[in-house]
Amino acid sequence: MKYEWRKREKNLYIPKQKPELVSIPEQKFFLIKGKGNPNEFEFAEKIGVLYSLAYAVRMMPKQVHSSWIF
Repeated sequence: MKYEWRKREKNLYIPKQKPELVSIPEQKFFLIKGKGNPNEFEFAEKIGVLYSLAYAVRMMPKQVHSSWIF
């Protein structure tokens, strides 16, 4: 099922007419650290790993539902 963040988290993402303080809840992210040229091999390698992790996490709910099919 698609997570519709615009509907569920309007207070965080949809701008208001007047500025206001918003309290952001704790969230988890994948992160890569480093310095240097993003055109180098090391950066490309890290981005590849980051993409693989993000894709695997995104597909986890679909794997759970597919295990229910006999």
